[in-house]
Amino acid sequence: MIKKLVVAFSIANLCFFRAWREILSPQTLSRLYFWKEYPIHAAGEALAINLLLVTSILLVGFTVLWPRGRLARNFVRVVFLVVLLRALNAVRAQFEPLSTGQLRAFLGSAGYFIAGLIIFGLLIFLIIRFGLTRVARAGVVVALILSPLGLIGLIQLSWLTVKYRDFWHDQPAAPLLKSTNDQPRVVWLIFDEMSEYQAFANRPPGFSMPNFDRLRAEAVSATNAFPPAGHTTQSMPALLTGKLIASVKPSAPDELMLQFPDRPGPVKWSAEPDIFTEAHNAGFNSALVGWFHPYCRIEGSRLSACVWQPANLFGDPDRFSFSKNLWKQQADLLMLVPGTKLLRTWLSPRSFDDYRAPHLAAYETLLAAAKRAVVDEKVGLTFIHLPVPHPPYIYDREHAVSDIKGERQYLDNLALTDRALGELRNAMEAAGVWERTTLVVSSDHWWRADFWRPVKNFWTTGDAAIQSNRVDHRVPLIIRLAGQRTRATYTPAINTVLTRDLILEFLGRRISRPDEITDWLDRHRTIGESPYQAYDDPE
Repeated sequence: MIKKLVVAFSIANLCFFRAWREILSPQTLSRLYFWKEYPIHAAGEALAINLLLVTSILLVGFTVLWPRGRLARNFVRVVFLVVLLRALNAVRAQFEPLSTGQLRAFLGSAGYFIAGLIIFGLLIFLIIRFGLTRVARAGVVVALILSPLGLIGLIQLSWLTVKYRDFWHDQPAAPLLKSTNDQPRVVWLIFDEMSEYQAFANRPPGFSMPNFDRLRAEAVSATNAFPPAGHTTQSMPALLTGKLIASVKPSAPDELMLQFPDRPGPVKWSAEPDIFTEAHNAGFNSALVGWFHPYCRIEGSRLSACVWQPANLFGDPDRFSFSKNLWKQQADLLMLVPGTKLLRTWLSPRSFDDYRAPHLAAYETLLAAAKRAVVDEKVGLTFIHLPVPHPPYIYDREHAVSDIKGERQYLDNLALTDRALGELRNAMEAAGVWERTTLVVSSDHWWRADFWRPVKNFWTTGDAAIQSNRVDHRVPLIIRLAGQRTRATYTPAINTVLTRDLILEFLGRRISRPDEITDWLDRHRTIGESPYQAYDDPE
């Protein structure tokens, strides 16, 4: 019985090789930084149950059929060989050099078909030459040899669970410092992937952004501002530290390594002083509401309040659901049956809606938290990073409603950005803090149209109609001082990496007039475009 159990477990384990690969792959582990919870919990628990279930089915089937005579035993042998060979073939397909596509490219379609016929013919020859029983026994030996793989996988899964179990908690908030109603208030607002070119410099006819236009009419607008980097992972820590960063790399779920161009080696973000450190040293409470980065795991102890949401763009968001993992792994068993691709897709769909729905949920959660944060009079510095107009598109500007079903475009999310600004302003006006608040609005990077164009479902026909071959790297930089009523425009090229130092000037009451902003920018600007414009997030 022990031998039968081991064989059944080994076959079941091979059947779920794809699930093991997804859970334990280096790519999965490198993305732990970007996830709010540990995905291996849900997937691992589902896999353990599926292994137990399939092992039990195989063992019971064998136990019931084997005593029923020669015909039944031969049936068991045939089914065993078919399942074993199909499982091994599925394992083969998981390795890129041996994948079906690579083999077809190497052998050609006819050669691939002939190779399949040769292997099938060889199996028939072995059965005829040595008999079904001996071939099945050879298969049993193969299954026994491979059986430790399942045990090794379970041990590795357990080790990873223990290793990372303490990394998924936000840091405790910093104690509140004593504050007064007359202290400066600054709200720093980052709209992810907002384009100066599309929003203002080359706004399409008929498209309106009334809340931004109202703000710009009483603010200083830098019309040639460039971000520190071309993607969020690198740009956000650069903005907060006030220093250009050459590269970044996640090292743990709660840590990002920063490589500054003037230092010999990378440093931990959590150990690097930034604007929140400076604000706290100056006696100000800080609050953060942010998207993408695990801000509260890294910076939580510097903040009096912190809320964050993950991007949900690094793989299938269903990986965090136990029930969906259970069902998906079971549906993947159909890979063992030829011609079932459409059935697998129907049973376990992976649609674009899966990304828009969590994107909308993250936006709504963060906007609600932001509206609470901007009216908190105990906080001197409020930093808000919202996930729009970054795709996927989640808004229907024509009907002014959320939409995760229709084909939308960048302008829809840009209209949602304008709406979010209006809601935040209305919240501050209703609370009586708007006129006492300095507002800084910008973005972490431009609309990367050249990056999204080949990406299915993140680029639509509407985008193609408004976007030429030009990729403009400018982002907005709009600064409204508390009580400001006049418009000013700043045209020299600047990099927004200097925003941190400018905000510290506001908190220190060293700048109080629009002309002092432009004078400060003239004295402190160094570069326009950043030398770090790559789009790739680190793995």
